[in-house]
Amino acid sequence: MFTNKIRLITLMSAALLINGCTTVETGFLSKNLYYIDNPLYTTQGTVTVSSSLYVDGSTTPMTIELTKVVNEGGEDVMDLVSKPDSIMGFSGSITYADSTLALLNAKLMKTVAVPLSVNKIGGRIQLTPATKSIATGEYTISLKASNVRGSVDLPNICKIIVQGSGDTYIDYGGFYAGAYDPSSGTYLYGIGLGAPKITYTQTDVNKIIYKFLDKDGNRYNPKAGGLTVRKNRWTMKQFDPYYPEVLTDSTAEYQFPSVPNSFPIFSNPGINGIIPRGTYGVFPAIPAARNSSGDPVFAFMDQSFLNKGTYVITVQFTDISWK
Repeated sequence: MFTNKIRLITLMSAALLINGCTTVETGFLSKNLYYIDNPLYTTQGTVTVSSSLYVDGSTTPMTIELTKVVNEGGEDVMDLVSKPDSIMGFSGSITYADSTLALLNAKLMKTVAVPLSVNKIGGRIQLTPATKSIATGEYTISLKASNVRGSVDLPNICKIIVQGSGDTYIDYGGFYAGAYDPSSGTYLYGIGLGAPKITYTQTDVNKIIYKFLDKDGNRYNPKAGGLTVRKNRWTMKQFDPYYPEVLTDSTAEYQFPSVPNSFPIFSNPGINGIIPRGTYGVFPAIPAARNSSGDPVFAFMDQSFLNKGTYVITVQFTDISWK
């Protein structure tokens, strides 16, 4: 028994000696790092930011370095995507409170940015309007990630697809029409509406022009009949307070300022706590006395406009006639 105690003490001493000589490793650095947004899509000349690099439990903080960028032909284009370019931007967010040209222009600024960069902390991929200076197509980036444990190379970790502007506008929420209660704005019943037809022309003055047709193709006269809005909803006048609304005998016209990215500049914040459908949704309405339904009617459209110029939007109600 005494001999067994000696053996136990010897083994415990050996274990303590071994443990005392073992170096405790600091931190953890996974090799399973990746982006959820892969491929990451952007439109040339706009702002796009990816989610953070997924670090798989690695010890933070972690420093991320962009080490290589190649195009779809395998050519190294690091110098091209890292070249600073002069662009127009905003010094702060734009809201409906920036309701005059003076207030809007006060937030416009010229700045210098590179087309593509990676945030050193978090690893977010950042694409700016300076991408207008690089070719459309596919780019692949490689990174180096470092923390207290060491560093790991991440070759070809994410593809970035730079697309052309394509269409001159974006249709977000489709379209529909209906009658509503003028006192509350409550939807009463649906009315047929054809797909809005949008034509774009490059012009020196920017305009959005609406034409409203009835089922027989007759143009509505906004100047004589008036153009209202479904109660507690938005109109283009609220997105575009910078110039007067112009109602003619066949159109409703809205001049808009030249600004970075697309127009409208800010999203629909709603009125009195009511958030109507659509990011840029508008609800132009025709009074009850001016259409054959006997109720006020509206058309809903949710669009943003990507290029400077003139947009003519023709909207046709297919169930009613003008009076």
